[in-house]
Amino acid sequence: MLSLTYIQQSIFFFRQHLGTIAKIQLPFLIAINGLAQWFDIYSDDEQIAQQFAVLSILNLTILPLYWSATIVYMQSVLEDRPLSAFQSLVVGMSRWRTLLLTFLLTGCAVFGGLMFLIVPGIFIGVRLAFADYICVVEKKSALQSLKQSWQDTDDYFWPLLQGLAILYIAIELINYPVVSFFQSMEDRQFIVELPILAALDLLSALITVFAFRMYCVMRDEIRPAKPIARSTAQADNYSEHNNTTPNSKSTDKPDNSIDSDSSDGGGDD
Repeated sequence: MLSLTYIQQSIFFFRQHLGTIAKIQLPFLIAINGLAQWFDIYSDDEQIAQQFAVLSILNLTILPLYWSATIVYMQSVLEDRPLSAFQSLVVGMSRWRTLLLTFLLTGCAVFGGLMFLIVPGIFIGVRLAFADYICVVEKKSALQSLKQSWQDTDDYFWPLLQGLAILYIAIELINYPVVSFFQSMEDRQFIVELPILAALDLLSALITVFAFRMYCVMRDEIRPAKPIARSTAQADNYSEHNNTTPNSKSTDKPDNSIDSDSSDGGGDD
C-alpha cells in the first residue's frame, strides 16, 4: 500500500531529525502539559470549566508558533539548508497570525462537518490537510491556503486518509494506556508525569511529518515548475533504502490527475 511507503519514509525523517523537532516543540509542550497537569492534580472541580477555557486559548495561541516553526525546519532540510531550532522559530513567527487564522477556519469547517455526522467532518479535515503547509511554505493567505488545499488533495485523498488514520490510531494506542494509568493513580507525581506526557505529545509531530511528506509529493507532481525537493541528498532525508523518491509518481493515481491541475501553473496568488 502506497501510504505505508510514505509512513516508512516519514518515520525515517522523524527519527533523523527528532533532536531539532524536539527543541522546537518540547518547550511549548512542557508548558502546556505542565499547566494542564497542575490544574488536573491540584485544582478544585468547581474551576474545571474556567481552566479548560484558559488551556484552550493558550494552546490555540502557541500551537501555530511551534507548528509553523516545524514546517519551516522540514522545508529547510528538503532544500538542503537546514535551520536551527531557534532560526526556525524566528522564521515561523512571521506566519503565526496567518496560520492561526488558517487553524480557526479549518477547525470551524471540520466542526461543521462533524455536526452532520462523523464522515463529513473527516472528509473535510483530509481535504484541508495541506492548508497549513501551503500557508507557511507558499506564504498564501488563510483563505487561499484552504482553497488550494481543497484542490490539491483531490487525487491524494485516500493515501492521506489511510496514512493519517494509521498514525493517529497507533499514537492513541500508545497514549491512552499511559494517560489512563496516570489518571488512575491515587498519589500522582507531577514531576514524573510531565516529561512522559510531553514526550508522548511529541509523537504527534510524526503526523505533521507524514502530511508534509504527502504535500511534497503533491507539489512535485502537480506543480513541477516549483519543486520542493530535487537533489539526491534531499530525497535521502525522507527515503533511505526506499524505491520511492519525492520525484516518483504514484502508480495508483488517476492518469488525468496532473493534467487537470497543471494548467494553473501552481503560481502564487
